[in-house]
Amino acid sequence: MKNLNLLIRPMVMGLIMLIAGCKGFVEIDPPVDQIVSETVFTSDDMASSTIRGIYARMMIANGFASGYVSSVTLLAGKSSDEFINYNTSSMMDVQFASNNLLPDNGILRTGLWQEPYKYIYYANAVLENLQKSDLVSADMKSQLEGEALFIRAFCHFYLSNLFGEVPVILTTDYRVNAIARASSKTEIYTCMVKDLLKSKALLPESYPAAERTRPNKWAATALLARVYLYQEDWVNAEKQATEVIQKTNLYKIQSDLNQAFLKNSEEAILQFAAPASTGVNTREGQLFILTAAPGASTAVILSSNLTSSFDPNDQRAQKWIGTFTNAAGSWKYAFKYKVKTGATVVTEYSMVLRLAEQYLIRAEARINQGNVETGVQDLNVLRKRARPLPGVAGPNPLPDILPTLSQTDALLAVEKERKYELFAEWGHRWLDLKRTHKAESVMGALRGSNWQSTDVFYPIPKTELANNPNLVQNKGYQ
Repeated sequence: MKNLNLLIRPMVMGLIMLIAGCKGFVEIDPPVDQIVSETVFTSDDMASSTIRGIYARMMIANGFASGYVSSVTLLAGKSSDEFINYNTSSMMDVQFASNNLLPDNGILRTGLWQEPYKYIYYANAVLENLQKSDLVSADMKSQLEGEALFIRAFCHFYLSNLFGEVPVILTTDYRVNAIARASSKTEIYTCMVKDLLKSKALLPESYPAAERTRPNKWAATALLARVYLYQEDWVNAEKQATEVIQKTNLYKIQSDLNQAFLKNSEEAILQFAAPASTGVNTREGQLFILTAAPGASTAVILSSNLTSSFDPNDQRAQKWIGTFTNAAGSWKYAFKYKVKTGATVVTEYSMVLRLAEQYLIRAEARINQGNVETGVQDLNVLRKRARPLPGVAGPNPLPDILPTLSQTDALLAVEKERKYELFAEWGHRWLDLKRTHKAESVMGALRGSNWQSTDVFYPIPKTELANNPNLVQNKGYQ
């Protein structure tokens, strides 16, 4: 199919163009018919520019990983109970916000299907051409191969969790990709685990540059912990999360909530930097921060389902939620990123993986193994960070979760802490509702007759079905 097979010549040239078009990258201008390995993989610097170009492309685009209007963060957030949609001028956006998606939705196709498959293609091109090249050093090959495997697993993770059974793409051969069949969940996760274990073995512990904008060994480990969690492999999820948590020389929970999302924060395991051409610190800040009453051009505000559920003493509600007020009313918005537009000095990068999630992963894994006390200890690390200083009016604000909870109640505490800690980040809430089998009760109550159990997966885009006879539409869609 045209959009999944990603025909080799246009995509190769797209990869070359994204490298050449990014400030600070090696400029190359190869002939149209020349193979990438002959033009890019001829030195360490040029090969490295290929990977840097993929990250830049992710952030320049408006979809998937950008944090902007067609990203996982926004669209999956609309599908859950954390956002209220204001962009009623676009029926495609309304479909996400009402859980009434149609297979011909263009945002779905370009932002959430085509883009991640495009980055998978780029990653496969890097892997294939590194094998061919004898001009790239061994250390650089290991670094770039590890990053390419990370990117491939990262994209397959979101494709699988948004669409269900999807093709696993491991080659740039369009003849194979054009008729690729959907893989089972087990097959997809087996591939992700394999890629991330190898990525973890190849990547160094240190970051390849001074900033945390490219994955190292611990980024691969953190994503692997999440993948094991989604498989309900509690033992390995705990093991991988513990490895990251124990790297105290690199990672710490920021005691000040306002410091957590700054660029190169000690809490950051992986961040993406918006290219200078976007003119913003982060696309999330640009998208979410209100400077006027919400209207048709506003993407979303935070729902009262989220904002009213916080404990009054929880500082995450005070510091990570902003309020715009005028004579007509008040509206709350995600305020984890503090800069909307116009800053001459970049102070924030878009957070991809952070240490707080690893504590949440380990807590859930431990509790599911019957280790409630140690699991609750992990939750209380985040509760402590969110706790205000004691005062006369609140001598014990936001107290610790009790280690004597039953396993059932402790898992409910995990669910709540994930809701409060990870809101407006990468669609975590939507994915959590699905994997914990809570979508039916939560979204059914919210959407009423508009909700169907099959809404937990998005439809396969109509054009992909037309182009690949081996794809089958998800249940509940025509």
